[in-house]
Amino acid sequence: MHTNSLLRLLAALALSVILAACGGGGDGGTAPPVVTAPPPAPAPPLRYPIPADLWTPPANAVPATGNYVYLQSDAGDYIGAGRTWVYTNADTMMTLANNGLAITVGLRGDESWNGGFLLPSGAGTLQAGYFKGLTRTPFADAAVGGVEWSGQGRGCNTITGWVVIDNITVSGGVMTALDLRFEQHCEGGAAALHGKIHWTQANADSAQVPGPSGIPSGLWTPAASFVPPAGNYVYLVSEMGDYIGGGTTQLLTTNNATFDVVTNLTAALRISVGGWSGNFVGMNSLSQLREGYYGGLQRYPFHNPLKGGLDWSGNGRGCNTLSGWFVVDKVTYKMAELSAIDLRFEQHCEGAPAALHGVVHWVKP
Repeated sequence: MHTNSLLRLLAALALSVILAACGGGGDGGTAPPVVTAPPPAPAPPLRYPIPADLWTPPANAVPATGNYVYLQSDAGDYIGAGRTWVYTNADTMMTLANNGLAITVGLRGDESWNGGFLLPSGAGTLQAGYFKGLTRTPFADAAVGGVEWSGQGRGCNTITGWVVIDNITVSGGVMTALDLRFEQHCEGGAAALHGKIHWTQANADSAQVPGPSGIPSGLWTPAASFVPPAGNYVYLVSEMGDYIGGGTTQLLTTNNATFDVVTNLTAALRISVGGWSGNFVGMNSLSQLREGYYGGLQRYPFHNPLKGGLDWSGNGRGCNTLSGWFVVDKVTYKMAELSAIDLRFEQHCEGAPAALHGVVHWVKP
């Protein structure tokens, strides 16, 4: 009898111990301990450590978001001519690619630039780090690596410099993100050209290029009495001092000229008439010309593809550089081919204030 009582007492004590350990047996139980995840392991040290005192652009000088290229040229630097530029997806086409240990960069906008960066062969793969003692790509010693930034008709014969890759992501052999800084000295000069590139493929894919804007009031348009009421025509008005038109006015119709219009171009009009040739190209985001204003243009085919371009030349005269605009007042396509258009334009040759104005009215016969 005493033995059974003792066993029951021991069993009760054991149960109470178990309940207390599990937090059971009542509302006053102890909460289970909180499990804290261990801190992440520190990143391994870079094989090519980046010094802390290297050039970097001021924080307020670059965009907070999106892809960009920032260039800062010292006074006396031949390539950058002592200027500073900032390019983004909104105003410039950026093309980046990798091949082995090489990275290439192409910018095409209001200005055009090209960059080439080569890591030393000992690196083995593209990676973050500081690469110094570089010479001009593509003539650099593969064991040392190279750097080159050129454009706007300017390039170096010899280069010294460095490259820092702050961050790089390569997926399946294809670069998808890059943060890169560089410094180059042209022809052994002390003045430097610095640059920073921030780019991700995701931002490049999401960049949206707008179509033409609304037509501003006050743009040049011919008086109705100066153009025919019907039929195809081109009317040109050249101000005094305009090189292309020579300060003359000309009306071309099917009675005195042959009209040749290319109708199957992508977002463009190409017309030849009376010894003249005209090219009007929309943004590269368009598949067809739309009604609206195309402004801030440069000479076709050396124009900014995100804005479009124009060029009116002929009869032995043409511009090396030009600026201007064109307006599509009306346009019609049938079966993806241009069938009718009303277009006005203004062109300034070689930066001159004098303008050549023109209007094109064409309907496919």
